[in-house]
Amino acid sequence: MKTISIQIGDRPFFSSSPAPVTPFEKTNPSPLRFAKCAASSPPRQSFPSAKGAAVRRQTEWELAPVIELKKETTKEAVCLVFEKVNTGGVQLSVFELVTAQYAANGFNLRRDWFGEGAFKGRLARLATKPLLRDTAATDFLQGVSLLYTFERQQQDVASGKIGKELTPVSAKREHILIMPLSAYERWADPLVNGFLEAEKFLRHLGFHNPSFLPYRPQIVPLAAVLTLIGERWLEPVIQDKLMRWFWCGVFGELYGSATETRIALDLQQLMRWIEDGSSPPPATIVGANFQPGRLETMRNRISAAYRGLYTLLQLQGARDFFWKAPMIEIDRNEQGIDIHHIFPRKWCEDHGIEPSIYNSIVNKTAISYKANRKIGGSAPSAYLAQIQNDPAVRLSTSAMDNIVETHCIDPAFLRADNFAGFFEDRRNRLLGIVEAAMGKKVSGMQEQVAEDASDSEDDFPVEGVSY
Repeated sequence: MKTISIQIGDRPFFSSSPAPVTPFEKTNPSPLRFAKCAASSPPRQSFPSAKGAAVRRQTEWELAPVIELKKETTKEAVCLVFEKVNTGGVQLSVFELVTAQYAANGFNLRRDWFGEGAFKGRLARLATKPLLRDTAATDFLQGVSLLYTFERQQQDVASGKIGKELTPVSAKREHILIMPLSAYERWADPLVNGFLEAEKFLRHLGFHNPSFLPYRPQIVPLAAVLTLIGERWLEPVIQDKLMRWFWCGVFGELYGSATETRIALDLQQLMRWIEDGSSPPPATIVGANFQPGRLETMRNRISAAYRGLYTLLQLQGARDFFWKAPMIEIDRNEQGIDIHHIFPRKWCEDHGIEPSIYNSIVNKTAISYKANRKIGGSAPSAYLAQIQNDPAVRLSTSAMDNIVETHCIDPAFLRADNFAGFFEDRRNRLLGIVEAAMGKKVSGMQEQVAEDASDSEDDFPVEGVSY
């Protein structure tokens, strides 16, 4: 008979005999059984009173739950059982499960990722780049799974397999859990380089503040693709394709949820599109759609599209009202950036403009904290004159207007304090930027559009950025 050591409270128990199988269990088998347990240690204590003796009798025998799992039980099922009986109800992460799996083969995945003592793990190498410092271990395992299954699929194709015989390209939890250690050892180093190339690509697009990265899950297939093609992404044709795919994912807002399937499809379709010019664009490009009305409902940086448009404006060459320097340099040098209401909030409130309108991205742009302090709640015509005549600035009207133009703003509307004309004109200019980035016309159909949860950004502070 097998003895099962268990713990009840602070005293050890063991199963003295298997619990009898009831007629119900014979017809309704379940892995959950109850074993009759007796105290084994420490020795029995003397109870001086009748009440104490009753307590002793009660603690001598207990029914303890025992879950019997067969050897062939899958890892997923074992994890599910653990999560169900875990009083905290905390789901084990795929990283924790793979760590346990690889430990059986003598490999310390946690040390390899997080490092230990003087040994620097892979995360430390990625974290030297600000845009990669928040890379999650699960993101990395997804990338390894993509590369491993993609390579296997290519091998299947080469051997003549078709249809369901082909290994599916996947980043799903269940496929990561069956990924062998050899796959991790094969792809971990190349994938680190792929993430570093992805960081270069993102900086090329104008991203410098990690708080403004639109979708972190989208970096996983990007890193996997760049692992496979290396520095070829610098070739103009390939670079244009990757940029178009990236911006379609951002402005189509396609990476907000249920990303595992899209990640796998994007890797396969991007690689075909890159290697074969006759292949169609990825589904992320084909399916991306940006509604014009979305500009009016983008109000805070929690929206990926908001963060993307903010970055695109900097990439277009927006310059600061006060310092006159390109905003992308001010951002890169962490000199302090404010998100500025072009028509200030107080002015809008005084003129009866709704918060849902004046808080939209159409009425916002990035400028330095110095310029924003100069503006306050003044009318645009007043603050433009104040800034350009400041002794530290000294700009002519035409020079000031040229700077305003870099923000996709017609200065004539600002100097006339014409909010309605400004709003419609800038809305159309921003739509033009989105269309150019996506490489396709935005939809003219007025369908229901997503709406950001808050009219104000004050609840969403950004490191190095104020509002």
